Amino acid sequence: MKTIWDRPTRLGHWCLAICVTLNLFVLESGEVFHQWTGYVALVTVLFRSVWGFFGAEASRWSSQPLAPSQVLGYMKAGFREPGGAEQAAGHNPLAAWTYVFLWLLVVALAVSGFMMGLDAFWGEEWLQELHEAFANAVKVLVLVHFMGIVIDSIRYRRKTWMRMIRGS
Repeated sequence: MKTIWDRPTRLGHWCLAICVTLNLFVLESGEVFHQWTGYVALVTVLFRSVWGFFGAEASRWSSQPLAPSQVLGYMKAGFREPGGAEQAAGHNPLAAWTYVFLWLLVVALAVSGFMMGLDAFWGEEWLQELHEAFANAVKVLVLVHFMGIVIDSIRYRRKTWMRMIRGS
């Protein structure tokens, strides 16, 4: 079996998943561990962004179907993967954009969280509300991610989710 996701990509995925889970559902906002977990998530996203130039083929930015024409073509085809489901190695166009938006939101969370600790923004309600809105958007995208996994498993009868565990 061909490896789709290399180890650094999988490690980054699980590191980000753990950080997001901890910060959204376990840790108290504003506590030191919450802050440091956010910074780890930021570093993970930055690493993954850079790894997109060097990683395995499916991990590379050049392999991501991000062009508007690819997204529209995918939607017009009724969410069928180009070349058939069995040939799709990486993300479909909607999944690729979901992850890009998720990573951007993690960066926005880290920046807004950092800003809340600065004297210039201490106690600013608008910033706290913005940070919370970013967190809620992450929750929505994580839900979309899980829905995509379930739909993929049912529609194509494959265990795509196992690729992020074993790589292939």
